[in-house]
Amino acid sequence: MWRAARPHRAGTGSTARRGNSAIGPASVSFWRAFVILELDAGNSQIKWRILTMPQDAGIEVAAHGKSATLIELQSSLPLDLVISLARACSVRADSTLLEFAGWVRQSWDIELRIARVSSSCGGVTNSYADVSRMGIDRWLAMVAAFGQARGACIVVDAGTALTVDLLNADGDHRGGYILPGLNMMADALEQNTGIRLRDRRFSGRITPGTSTEQAVLQGALASAIALIGDSVASLSSSGARVSVYISGGGAGLIAEAMASSDEFDLNIAPELVLDGLAIACPA
Repeated sequence: MWRAARPHRAGTGSTARRGNSAIGPASVSFWRAFVILELDAGNSQIKWRILTMPQDAGIEVAAHGKSATLIELQSSLPLDLVISLARACSVRADSTLLEFAGWVRQSWDIELRIARVSSSCGGVTNSYADVSRMGIDRWLAMVAAFGQARGACIVVDAGTALTVDLLNADGDHRGGYILPGLNMMADALEQNTGIRLRDRRFSGRITPGTSTEQAVLQGALASAIALIGDSVASLSSSGARVSVYISGGGAGLIAEAMASSDEFDLNIAPELVLDGLAIACPA
């Protein structure tokens, strides 16, 4: 079964703009609510989200977006934005978080809350002996997925790298896999063999290819699907119903290739890291 993961409840209203970025409903008043700024600094972009907590309602996503730099992010936010709490995570050098912290302090006179990998959080127990060796994005995604599934789950990030992590029904991290992402698999063949691909578009098919392009691209996708399937089978052996959560640029492609299976619940969850950030650094 394929479905979208449960998001925060979005606000309603027309879309306000500043610069080139859509920032969310103009009807949201940033002055009358407890306002939270969330930042996720990935390898290539900064994902951000603004949550509001009106007195008479639950948490709402008032605005969200992606920015290449902090300057671009700043130009995307409403001029009258008043932040009550800011939290962040980053896979980049520590200087990025220091830059975020300085901006938040100067703009709103508050201290930035920074998420760190820990031995346990949100019901999830880390399997790493040295938790500092785990990426914060993997950790927060696992915490968020388990919080939504409340049971055995597989957490997949299909980005530059492909990561697959296994959590049993008790929230114990059973380990994971890190391997090249789909495009990187194709890149490796072009860079290290005589193969030259005329078409780099993945199709969602995992049948044997009848051209070099199909053989490479469908082979890369098939290897990812096989690994996820083996991981599901490993957790299912205990009798648990497994949920699979997929994020990253290749999420839709992997979901398309796996959608015909009814052996697990399939969720596309693009905001897993930010959802985990909310658990690791609560208001």
